[in-house]
Amino acid sequence: MEKEKISGIQLFLLLLGFLFGSTVILGPAMGAKNDAWLAIILGGATGVLLMQVYVAISLLNPSKALVDILREKMGKVAGNIIAILYIWYFIHLASLVLRDFGEFICTVTFPETPMVVVIAIFAFILVYAVNSGIEVLGRLGELLVPIIPLVTLIISLSIITVRDFTAFLPVLENGMSPVLKAAFNFVTFPFGETIAFLMLFPHLNKKDKLKNVVFLSAVTSTIVVIIVFFRDIIVLGSDLMSRSTFTPHLSSLLIPGLNIEPLIDINLLIGGGIKISVCIYAAARALSQITGIDDYRKLTGAIATFCVVLSIWGFGNVLELFIWSEKVWPYYSFPFQIAIPLLLLLLSLIKKGKSPNAGTKK
Repeated sequence: MEKEKISGIQLFLLLLGFLFGSTVILGPAMGAKNDAWLAIILGGATGVLLMQVYVAISLLNPSKALVDILREKMGKVAGNIIAILYIWYFIHLASLVLRDFGEFICTVTFPETPMVVVIAIFAFILVYAVNSGIEVLGRLGELLVPIIPLVTLIISLSIITVRDFTAFLPVLENGMSPVLKAAFNFVTFPFGETIAFLMLFPHLNKKDKLKNVVFLSAVTSTIVVIIVFFRDIIVLGSDLMSRSTFTPHLSSLLIPGLNIEPLIDINLLIGGGIKISVCIYAAARALSQITGIDDYRKLTGAIATFCVVLSIWGFGNVLELFIWSEKVWPYYSFPFQIAIPLLLLLLSLIKKGKSPNAGTKK
């Protein structure tokens, strides 16, 4: 790994920005409608546990990134094959976030601008950030990510006079099934996507802080999402929320006498930018390790270009994007986010148990 290091607060803010990602414009767990708050709590609690699995894998394999862990635990051939699949997964995730960004900007802010232009410009600005190194990315997170909860607070306080505190009632009107399904979706988007940070955890300067940093980022993200949900539902109502495309943006339009629409754009630029940058870095770093290329920066431009093409080519319209993200993405992500990490954790624990240091030599 590179000798670049980031502090605990920088990792915390990068994780927070990543977890916000597209959720700053999309209402997560909306499949549960007015019971989404229950789905967010259940999904958030499960997401915290899942992210602790990633932490455990990293701590059991100190100073090793995901590719090294896969090779060591599954053998060089199988490890490289699975690592290539993860590279695809990181690229695919980056392309989805790019498409979310493009759909929002071209629908709300620049409706006359071709989406490919908006996405391409954003992607190649992010390539510059990624090429500057993980330390620079950490400093950018430290500088910019605190803006997201601040903007959320400003919007929430600005529309406090427009409210219906009974909008989320009745509770469990449609039973637990929609809640559990929405909770599972919330686990895979965004918590499970932090598997990409197994390529970044070795950069943390104080490994003993890793568990607390990851835990706090997941809890903070869940709390902010719950606040946003209650803000949106008491302002819009569950029916309008279920029919809106970009729910937080719609809420911001209701502030009387004040246009804070650009603040939503800023939130997406920061959260989406952090998420895409981490995915491009993880993909480039993993590919450089597999191919033996000494500098991952030689690959970031090609990976970003592929992400742009995939984001445009993958879906015909925003409806296709949202349907695929809700109905296919959770199951498509399951092997990458849950199955393989649990297997890695098991293999890491077995190796630790067989370590000569685990018992007393006779």
